[in-house]
Amino acid sequence: MSAEELKLLDEMFENCEYQDSLDMIQKLSDQESCELKWRLARTVFFLSKQSDASDEKQSLVRQAFDHAVAALDKDGDNFGANKWYGAILSEKSSLDGVTERIKQLENVQKHFQRAVSLNGDSDPGIWHMLGQFNYKLSEVNWITRKLINSVAPNPPNASYAEALECFAKAESIKPNFYALNLLYLGKSHLALKQPAEAKPWLERAAAVEVRCEDDRICREEATELLKKL
Repeated sequence: MSAEELKLLDEMFENCEYQDSLDMIQKLSDQESCELKWRLARTVFFLSKQSDASDEKQSLVRQAFDHAVAALDKDGDNFGANKWYGAILSEKSSLDGVTERIKQLENVQKHFQRAVSLNGDSDPGIWHMLGQFNYKLSEVNWITRKLINSVAPNPPNASYAEALECFAKAESIKPNFYALNLLYLGKSHLALKQPAEAKPWLERAAAVEVRCEDDRICREEATELLKKL
């Protein structure tokens, strides 16, 4: 497996060619490589987002998690392994119920922060993931917060301001790299009661080209939010 092959896989992923990426991964040599295992986890995870069938979606998420675990087992200090383990663990724990999701919050945050320490200066995606983590933790109501405190001994804290900083950092590294980053920049400004700052981000989010499920979600949600401004 060459650096050129890994680069091609990354280009296919960025172009939302998930099935083609999976087909290529399965044909490559060195199936035990950490670099290949986390890319396999990433690809299967995004294939789960494309599925309309609930059972298939859940099955793909769990398959992706198994691949992420295998990647991390191969190299616990690998940037991609930590990044995608955190992202997929977050989704998998949601499937396993509220209590399990709460129990895994600290673990998800730990792997995101580890990934930031390994390659945060050049990868916008990990900052977006950490931003979403902070944003979603900030929007829980007081009842859920009490439940979190009762289940997790040292639950992470977050704020919309911290989420905004993460999304802004991601955008500064690579502008327009991900439709949902535009959406969450707008949503973070709205959460901070800054509608004027939110509007241009939401307008850009509402105009993205739809190539995959995340793009569709971005356009639809941004369009609805703009109607309320």
